[in-house]
Amino acid sequence: MVRLLRDSLSGVLPPGQARALETGIDIIGDIAIVKLAGEAKASGPAVGRAIMASMKNVKAVFDQEGGLEGDFRLRRLRHLAGEERTLTMHRENMLRFMVDVEKCYFSPRLSTERARIADLVEDGEVVLNMFAGVGPYSITIAKRKRVEVYSNELNETAYRLHLENNRLNKVEQRMHMLNEDALGLSASMGIKFDRILMPHPSQSDRFLAAARRLLKKNGWMHYYRHVSGADVEEAQRGLEVELRGILGEGVVFGSRRVREIGPHYLELVADIQAAD
Repeated sequence: MVRLLRDSLSGVLPPGQARALETGIDIIGDIAIVKLAGEAKASGPAVGRAIMASMKNVKAVFDQEGGLEGDFRLRRLRHLAGEERTLTMHRENMLRFMVDVEKCYFSPRLSTERARIADLVEDGEVVLNMFAGVGPYSITIAKRKRVEVYSNELNETAYRLHLENNRLNKVEQRMHMLNEDALGLSASMGIKFDRILMPHPSQSDRFLAAARRLLKKNGWMHYYRHVSGADVEEAQRGLEVELRGILGEGVVFGSRRVREIGPHYLELVADIQAAD
């Protein structure tokens, strides 16, 4: 894909700008999303046409303007080329997901992490996903393991698409759907969980204490966080300080790098086990 993109952008963007774009493109279903900066903004339509010419599966190209916005982490998109729609069908890990790339958060770069978590889950577990989006973590788990998944998503559009994705992937019988503010879950659940997922790295710290109260003894939490650091080790030390400050003792955990999201800025996940 990188070679095709590099060839297609030859003559459209200066070499430095083209190389930056190669690492900044997301393909979600048949929609490509790029991040153009500076002088490249003016070449946006030409960039979009070049991407479509080199990637025949791409039917629409958008420029993401700025970072993710709001509690739902939404993209502000500018249409560059192709069809003017934001709804698409994305395939990963042999599953299908309907995604509205403008109205829902979805990252194709997390497919490996979603598979990793599903592989950790054991048959018979009761799992809570506090921030489910259109369902990629929850459905991957429900499809691979004999479990019950309580899947919560506050964004109405993402929630409706999650329901559709349950049907597409035939996991409705294992899924309990919730459309609530995650801070209110502890009052409404009435049960405790073997495993809790917290894939909202910009705000998970707000919900960690509530998640801890919902966890069974020896249960697991998967806590995603954006952390700054000169390297992975420094970022991990910062995450440990944060976790100890919120949870205190009585938990054991290890953390790992999920991906780089900016210079000296990483997404980490802490796999946390409650010992009491």
